[in-house]
Amino acid sequence: MHFLKHRAERVLSSNALGKLTRYRVRGKRLILAYHGIVPHGEAPAGERALFMRQRDFATHLAVLAEVADVAPLNEIDEIGDGRPRVAITFDDAYRGAVREGVEELARRRMPATIFVAPGRLDNHVFWWDALAPDSRGLAGPVREYAIRTLGGVDERVRAWAFSSSTPFSDALPEYARTATVDELRDATRHPGITVGSHTWSHSSLASLNTESIDSEVVRSRDWLRSRFADKAIPWLAYPYGLDSTLAHLVLADASYRGAVRIVGGWHAAHEFSPFSRPRLNVPAGLSADGLRSRLLGAVLA
Repeated sequence: MHFLKHRAERVLSSNALGKLTRYRVRGKRLILAYHGIVPHGEAPAGERALFMRQRDFATHLAVLAEVADVAPLNEIDEIGDGRPRVAITFDDAYRGAVREGVEELARRRMPATIFVAPGRLDNHVFWWDALAPDSRGLAGPVREYAIRTLGGVDERVRAWAFSSSTPFSDALPEYARTATVDELRDATRHPGITVGSHTWSHSSLASLNTESIDSEVVRSRDWLRSRFADKAIPWLAYPYGLDSTLAHLVLADASYRGAVRIVGGWHAAHEFSPFSRPRLNVPAGLSADGLRSRLLGAVLA
């Protein structure tokens, strides 16, 4: 099955087919969502689907350089150079993304936005990585309960795991922990690297009331502005990709320009609220051919 999938992706990523399918993405935009980067020589850890090997990320960037017009997120809707127009984002400010991921981007002078939850910086281990003990990853029912019932609040999930004797461990390598403020500052010294809000504490905004949403998005906005000035852009990535009409209203009042989810793909800006923009989640196992087939419009999902 794995062999057949890769063979199909190779066919779908061909230039010949791309000439026939490119019209499907003409005038549209694609926002890519990456998470963690596994540095060269390191073993996989945490929620495996979220951590792409550095060499694979570099291969993705090579494909993007060849096929796409890679734009800063806050300029994604401007007119491009005629190639498919794409923005690169990272969620969670994992150290591997902030260091090795940005290193690969800087080498190619490519822009990207890192979405930061300030309350979870400085070597934090996210609950979903602590609860993913091996390559099988986080169990679906555990994920659903943690997000839908416990609101994705780190302290609540950890308390529940402890009380229910659900195994969890914070013994993760450095790349799978969050970066420090100084590491983020180093990253944003590179041209084109910006930061955006991932709320203050990475709680699900869909489960919060107006006052709590306001606190999460205003506190993170002000913190980022005070430390990164014009490198902090007025965009937000919804934790767990979950938004709500109430969240849209609060974000507009808080002077955000846009917000992104974690589902969807190619889209025209006028088809969506600026506070509910689709984004293609890029899993660790997506091959270069798989990415190329999506950039060329052969695969839209």
